[in-house]
Amino acid sequence: MQNRYVGDVGDFAKLTLLRTLTRETNFRLAVIWYLFADETHNGDGRHVSYLRDLRLAEADPDLHSALSRIVSNGKREVRSIARARVLPSTTSFFTLPISDPKTARMTRIERETLRATWLRKALASALDHELVFLDPDNGLETASVLRHSPKSGKYVFWNELEQFWTQGHSLIVYHHLNRTMTVARQTEILRAKFSERFSASPLRMHFLARRGSCRHFWVIGQEQHAGALERAITAIDQSPLREYLIAG
Repeated sequence: MQNRYVGDVGDFAKLTLLRTLTRETNFRLAVIWYLFADETHNGDGRHVSYLRDLRLAEADPDLHSALSRIVSNGKREVRSIARARVLPSTTSFFTLPISDPKTARMTRIERETLRATWLRKALASALDHELVFLDPDNGLETASVLRHSPKSGKYVFWNELEQFWTQGHSLIVYHHLNRTMTVARQTEILRAKFSERFSASPLRMHFLARRGSCRHFWVIGQEQHAGALERAITAIDQSPLREYLIAG
């Protein structure tokens, strides 16, 4: 996640999903932003034309209005989401940056130490919450970016997901799809990986959001949470959101 993305169409997708899941389950939510320093090499974050889309506004009017105010006021930062109260009052927000401009100048050991400290604090912030949403800039780890790389903060690593899982949380994981292969093939690969690593979970599914670019939101449910999550997923699939969040 980068501050410059706050209020774009991807933010609408993730927040309306979280709003619905928490409303339907009454689960407490911990938002773990993998907050990466804003980059300037591209125009990402400019996908805000959805704010003029009346059909999308009807799908979640309160959220649509709140994000419109954030964008129009120029307050595009993750703290604005917390202040807007678009998620339940029991939600916790972990806003400690996982990288900053100094990260690139650190040694490998310094970056690994920083990451371990960051993760320990993130895990502590999620205690006593049933749901944890992990929001990396790019998504799940890739073989081309190692843990000590300056760009590693853009990814969540499998062993980090496993630590949140071991702590008893059900997981919602953001993943940005790429153009190296079809969406169907990428989905197939990720489904196999989640099945292998979370074989004890009775609920492993994803939502696909296509507006702006293709994104996955993987939902991995603990046994004690699975029934409530399944009912929430059914509610989404029977609502106007099903056009924008495709269950799979």
